Parts: sequence; C-alpha cells; structure tokens
Amino acid sequence: MKTNGISSLCLFLWVLIILASFATTRINAVQSDIDCLKSIKNSLEDPENVLSSWDFNNNTDGFICRFTGVDCWYPDESKVLGIRLPNMGLRGSFPMGLKNCTSITTLDLSGNYLSGSLPSNISDVINYIMFLDLSNNNFSGPIPPSIVNCSLINVLRLANNQLTGRIPPELSRLHRIIEFTVANNRLSGRVPVFGDPTFPEESYANNLGLCGRPLDACKHDLFLSGFAVGFPLFTTLTMLFMFFRSPTWSIVKRRLSYLLPIERIERRLHHLIPRSLRVLLEEESSNDEGKVELAAIEKLICQMSLAELEMATNGFNDKSVIGHGNIGVMYKGAFVNGLVLAVKRLHRFDESLDKRFLTEIKILGKLRQMNLVPLIGFCFEINKKFLVYKYMCNGTLHDWLHCMEGRKMGWALRLKIAVGIARGLAWLHHNNVLRVAHLKINSKCILLDEKFEPKISNFGDAMIFRNAGGTPPSSGFNFEAPDSSLYKEDVYSFGILLLELVTGTEPQSTWIDSTSDHVIDACLMGQEFSEEIRETIRIAENCIHPDRDDATSMLQVYQEMRSIRMSRNEISVAIHRDESDARGYHDLAM
Repeated sequence: MKTNGISSLCLFLWVLIILASFATTRINAVQSDIDCLKSIKNSLEDPENVLSSWDFNNNTDGFICRFTGVDCWYPDESKVLGIRLPNMGLRGSFPMGLKNCTSITTLDLSGNYLSGSLPSNISDVINYIMFLDLSNNNFSGPIPPSIVNCSLINVLRLANNQLTGRIPPELSRLHRIIEFTVANNRLSGRVPVFGDPTFPEESYANNLGLCGRPLDACKHDLFLSGFAVGFPLFTTLTMLFMFFRSPTWSIVKRRLSYLLPIERIERRLHHLIPRSLRVLLEEESSNDEGKVELAAIEKLICQMSLAELEMATNGFNDKSVIGHGNIGVMYKGAFVNGLVLAVKRLHRFDESLDKRFLTEIKILGKLRQMNLVPLIGFCFEINKKFLVYKYMCNGTLHDWLHCMEGRKMGWALRLKIAVGIARGLAWLHHNNVLRVAHLKINSKCILLDEKFEPKISNFGDAMIFRNAGGTPPSSGFNFEAPDSSLYKEDVYSFGILLLELVTGTEPQSTWIDSTSDHVIDACLMGQEFSEEIRETIRIAENCIHPDRDDATSMLQVYQEMRSIRMSRNEISVAIHRDESDARGYHDLAM
C-alpha cells in the first residue's frame, strides 16, 4: 500500500510539472506578442490617435485581439496572426518590434508616413510573412536582398515609396509569390526573372532606370547579344576558310567516311535524353530538397484562422458554395487582402479524413508545379478542418464536358488540357522531391484556371514514395520509369480521361475491352484534326490495355501527347457558345 501511495504521488507531481511547463511556454509565447505590440505603439507617432484601443492595462485572455487592426490566431489567445493599419496617418520608421510577433503572416502598413530604410535583416523580423504591404509611404534606400528568406510570401507591395538601387535578383527565388509591385520608386537595373506567374509592366512603372522584360531591353544586353552572335560567327567563318584551304582537309575528309552520319549521331543522343524530357525538366517548377515533416507543415503553407475563413465566405453561406465532393464542400472566399481563394470545408472528423487531410498537405505543401493546384493554406480548429487553394475561375473539366449547355470545347483546347494533365502526372511520378501516385484521376479533379491550364487536385487518396537512388536529388528529376503498379493506375485513369475528352461522354465500362473506333464528340466532327484525334485514341487504348504490366509510363504518354500538339505551328482555341449568349465566343491563343 505504501509503495502504491508513493507511485501515485510521483505520478501526480509529474503531471503537475508537465502542466506547469506547458502553461509557462504558452504564457511566454503570449507575452512575446504583447511585447511586440507595445514596441510598435511606442515606436510610431500616432497623431490621429488611432491606436487608442491598444490598452495594455488588461490581463484577460485574448485582450490584444480586440485592438484596432490586430488579428489573432484564436479569439481567446493573444497570438498575433496579422496587423492591418492602412491609411492611419502613422509616422516613424519600420517597427523592429515586429520580431516578437513570431507567428505573424500578414502586415499592412500602407498609406502612412513611414520613412527611413527597410531593415537589412527583414527576414529575421518577419520570417513567416505571407502578405506584406508597405506601399504609399516614404521608405528610402535599397530593397533588402534578405527578403528572399521570407520564403512563404505570396504578396509583396512596395509601390509609391522612394526606394533606390536595383531590385535584388534573389527575389526570383520566391516561388510562392503571386503579386509583386514596385511601381513609382527610383529603382534601376535589371528586372528579376520570375517564373510563374510573371508580373505585368504596371508592376514596375515609373522607375526610369529599370529595364528587361516586361520593360524595354537593357542597352547592355543589346550590345552583348549582338557581340555574342557576331564575333563568334566571324571567328568561326575565318577559321573554317583557313582550314578548308589547308592540305589537312583532304586527309580529314577521307577519314570522315568511316564515321557515323550526323543524323544518326543526333538520333542516338536524343535516344539517351529525348528533347521532350528536357522540356519537361525545364517546365517543372519545384526543386526543393529533403522530406516533408508534419511538424514543419506551418512552415510549408500558411495556417489560417477559422474567423478569417468565416469572414471570407460570409459565414460559409450557401451562396458561396462552388462545389460538392465526397469529403467536403468547396466555397469561394474573398479575403481582406484582396485575394480570391477556394476554401474546402471537410465533412466530418474521423481517422480516414485525418489521413486524407494530412496527405493533401504533405503533397501540395511540398510540391509546386504548373499543373498541380496551388495549396495556399489550411485550418484545423475546434475539430473542423479546412484546405485553402488558389481559386480556379473556370471550374472543373467535368463541368465543361458534361454540364454546360451551349458551350463546347474545341479540339485544340481539349488537346492542350490533355497535354497539361499528362505533364503533371509525369512530373508526379518522376520528380526527386516526392514521387506520388494520385490514384483518383478523373475529369472532376481537373481544375481549369483563367487560361484553361489544367490543375490536378484531390490528393487525399494519393500514395507517396520516397525516391531511392537513381538521379541525384539535386537534378530535381528522375528519368527512370517508376516500378510500382500504383503508377500504372494513373496511366490507366489517364487513358479513360483521354477517351472522355475525345467522345464528350461520361466514362463507360465498354471502353476497357474495346479496340474499335470510339464515337467522337459530334462538335469535333468534320474538322481538320481527325488524324490527331485518331492518334489520341491510340494512346488512350495503350493506357487502358487490360494487361496493366504492359502499359506505358506516364512519361512516355506525355512525350507522345506533346508530339501531337507540337505537330502544328499554331493552334487557335475556340470555345463556342450558344447564339443566345451575349458574349459570343472567346478565342484563346495558345
């Protein structure tokens, strides 16, 4: 009995120590955010007294969440999610106290009278920032190159200041950025080469010293490009002339007859590394290394608050619903920072859903490629789970093929979509970050953006395979064919999807065994693309061959689909609408 009593006492004391440690950690975290706001208020002049609500003589839970311009992660916890103080008449310099707001993702200080230079270590101050708006102030000096270390940033607005120097070329490594503007400053030098998206000329307007796309070419580039072409050409021609005039040429000419013709040499080289593979390698957009750890999910994508999602969707109003699925409802959300995003609300909370939720985050949080739907954030609060994506204004491929009266896709657009899906699947199967088998490919999980570029979604049932060997991870791509039969499931599903694109009908069980001509969508009949359609059907039938072991890899399928599309120099895509549609039809050039 005495031993049991001592054991119980030890267990009780151990629990008390754990709880005390947890409480101390939480208090320290909250105190850090309180100190952050105190520092900001003390460092800024507030002539209009807009920060009068920032009263720190309060010790109730979440009291700072009621401050003007302050958003918290949770209403009852003083942990700052964002600070929005636009057009408040504030004066001073960039508030360095922000370093104590360790979880801040949004900062809007636009339209004030802030001046001085931006801190050279800005990434240490706001490391996890996603939305940064410092426009319409009086900041001067250079743009700090260290901002590239704010790798989660989506929006960066620095327009209408007095910034000087060049735009750091390192900014091109901000792979998540979707909006960037430095208009109306005094910047000079070359514009960084961003990937996808590229930014319009307006983003750089009224900086007289800037050059390079999308602005005028840099003068230095024009000289170098002319010199780079002219000088080697002149030198080469001179050397060739001297060589062919020499006695050595007759000897070399006789020996050349024993060598392979140049066409055969090229074919052998292309057999080793086909051009289409090089193109796919160039098109893939993610070269991150290492494995995804669940503990680091918040560092991959933004964790959003439930209050923020409720505000964006008008309380998850039925009018905001844009789709229903097996695991959740999709809403269109308009956020206060101006972004329009898609919010998926998961139906229920159980072990199966938990696995799908985490799988989706692990894959889309780590992998970035032009044909994968971009995952922006997630929310896990009060047993509710949400995933937040970039909004795709043209909906699903299924809706375009089957649910839109009077609107038909032309063949060129269908081919573009097929090539994009093949590219995305091939990249999933062969990349060296995470190799993924989707397992649920169908027209309902293919989303279309404003340019009808297809985006693969719904990764909840996908399987992840670590790359073991093959091409070194630094290359970002593995040309070896995946050996798992699960990859062939994607090849099979893609074949069914190809036939759905060709026929315009829902998938049918008879497609599996049929090797005869399929019924082509009536709106495609009588056009000049009949040979391309027949070739697409051939590829589809190879994909759905009953003997799965003989099926081709997605990389081979992508090569063949891309060769069809590249067989024409120009493709003009028409989306024909019913004559009653006042908008007529849209021609989309590819």
